[in-house]
Amino acid sequence: MVESSSLPEGTRRYPHEFARDFIAAAIRATGVSEDHAQLVAEVLISADLRGVRSHGLGRLPILVDTLEHGGLNKNSSYEFHAGSNTTGVLDADSGLGPVASSKAMDHALSMAEAQGTGFVAVRNSSHLGYPGYWAKKASDKGFIGICMTNGGQFVTPTFGIEPALGTNPFSVAIPGGDGGKIFHLDIATSTVARGKIETFLREDKPIPPGWVPESYGPLKLDERGILPFDVPLLPLGGEGVATGGHKGFALSLMVELLCSILSGFDDIPEEKSDNDGTPTFPAAGHFMGAIKIGGFRDPALVYAQMAGILSRMENVKTVPGQDRVYIPGELETMAEEESRRVGIPVTPAVLEQMQKLNVRLGLSFDL
Repeated sequence: MVESSSLPEGTRRYPHEFARDFIAAAIRATGVSEDHAQLVAEVLISADLRGVRSHGLGRLPILVDTLEHGGLNKNSSYEFHAGSNTTGVLDADSGLGPVASSKAMDHALSMAEAQGTGFVAVRNSSHLGYPGYWAKKASDKGFIGICMTNGGQFVTPTFGIEPALGTNPFSVAIPGGDGGKIFHLDIATSTVARGKIETFLREDKPIPPGWVPESYGPLKLDERGILPFDVPLLPLGGEGVATGGHKGFALSLMVELLCSILSGFDDIPEEKSDNDGTPTFPAAGHFMGAIKIGGFRDPALVYAQMAGILSRMENVKTVPGQDRVYIPGELETMAEEESRRVGIPVTPAVLEQMQKLNVRLGLSFDL
């Protein structure tokens, strides 16, 4: 979701093409191929464009560290094994999550075009960016897109006192036809994504109640601007059951299962570390889906009915101080339009990390 809080003093804006090229150069400097570096850069900068700063440039330092320390396989073949005409498993072999996700969604789309639906489970992968990117990849082609991912142990189950689940986000994107508004859901099943906590800490903002257990002490980032992996997060709905925490736990467990048992990926993934103890991205499993709208009804009828439902939502009477209801994905679309016009915001903390990478990797960008 769009970061709705104000930007910190000292924030600068850069053309998104410049920032994308910087990301690609940094990743390429670790030995990743040109096409894979460009793909990862496109995914990360897409998050910044859409106002999801927690999943953009702020992710670059840990990704570079992971690649430099051998935590990811730069030469994976990303083998796909078809299970039927509409299902299959892709083994990322510890490769780049965005590359595995791109290939998995391509397979899902190909099967959906031929058979009406396509679903691919991915094992042995890594952080894929943000699920909304991959669901939208399908909707941009006229399909309903689905993406889920697990990985790591950050979130406590209801009534639990230790992390046992990932933030386990998922996305569903439904196209609206030519000129129509799409439905684009992209949420974590924790109260908040880890990256959003990192964004708040980088910008010296107080952490709202309900994000981490009340009993946990002060939070701080490590030297790379990353939240330590042992910080426990709460499921969507918070602690206990009074505000629906059990529902968030159930949704998180659903994502966990779909991203693990269908592919054979370990449903209790272990955090990876290199020889000097530097933490890296936890291993992850994904679940990708594409559904052909024409397999149900005439798409024109679907889009017309969808437009009517969304219009009804937008015209619901609002609480004081709010002008109207926004459809999931609409605020991100508005943020992207602004970012393409005036540049993506880069906060002082993220700029400092970029400057360090620029010097250390010899990138020679004028920041």
